[in-house]
Amino acid sequence: MEHGLKSSSERADYTWASGMCAVVHQGNHLLDENAARRIEEERKAICPEHSGTVLHVIPADIEVFDQEVLSFWMTKEASEGVVARAAVVPSGITALRHRIRWMFFSSEVPFRVFRNSQVAKGWLIDCWLQHQETQSAYAEVQLSSEPVLD
Repeated sequence: MEHGLKSSSERADYTWASGMCAVVHQGNHLLDENAARRIEEERKAICPEHSGTVLHVIPADIEVFDQEVLSFWMTKEASEGVVARAAVVPSGITALRHRIRWMFFSSEVPFRVFRNSQVAKGWLIDCWLQHQETQSAYAEVQLSSEPVLD
């Protein structure tokens, strides 16, 4: 069993483990851009040192889900301190529409929309591992380029 930091609010349940923050949104509210901003502020306030991947799980019983939330999660503001972000949405049409949008527009960090949370987690883990490999390779280059003092 994996342990991590857990927190809850009226808007979402948060879990941090293995470099990933999972945000499970509450079904009894409106998820628009303003709510997404408040949730992002909450997430950063609860665990300000987190700089990994973020998984958003939007339940099927959400009262209202505004498509602009996906656009907000692609912005520089929402991407600060995030390696990659994925959203699991209840509607296949939303996921398809976002994939089409994703082909034409780029985001600040890797961002994808999925229908299945396990597939989304797998993609985020791959992003996290690639990020770690890049950081490790960069550190090795920095060490090898330092002058040797005798």
